[in-house]
Amino acid sequence: MKITRKSEEFKELEFEKRKEIYNYILRYPGLHLNELCRKMKIPKSTMNYHLNYLIKKRFLVAAPNGRYVRYYAANNLDEIDKKLFHFLRQDVPYKILVFLFLNPNSSQIKISKNLKKHPTTISFHLKKLLYTDLVEGIPNGNEIKYKLKNQEDVSDLFFRYSECFFDDMIENAVNHSSEIHIKTS
Repeated sequence: MKITRKSEEFKELEFEKRKEIYNYILRYPGLHLNELCRKMKIPKSTMNYHLNYLIKKRFLVAAPNGRYVRYYAANNLDEIDKKLFHFLRQDVPYKILVFLFLNPNSSQIKISKNLKKHPTTISFHLKKLLYTDLVEGIPNGNEIKYKLKNQEDVSDLFFRYSECFFDDMIENAVNHSSEIHIKTS
């Protein structure tokens, strides 16, 4: 009996715990080591061992970003999606992205008031989002209006991974995104 490359590759996931980790990351991409350990209730040393093995065998990729290394299933997400997930896993940038998804062309003051965050905090995170090219600022008189650079990418990500984020903001975004999908289909 001939063993195909594909079956050989998946043989590498022989340990049940390794399969669980891989499937969890496939379902919830962009988590870092501590989040994975906490959510899956696996000791850090065990998690680290399996993650390194899965990376070595090219089932996962590790994406260093700031203080954290985030994990993704290999060939599952493009670079824009990985950038988005990095920010969607942080509280304030997540809220800003969802707010801009639902309210394009919003000023910093409007974002600040709606999210109940200090304008300086919003400014700090908007600069990071602008720098990574996820958000664009459009001058409008004496203020700048912000919007997502690619609404369709964000819409698609919200729709595909809605179960990763459990709150009313994302529920509104998913409902809004399904309307967009219906209109463009």
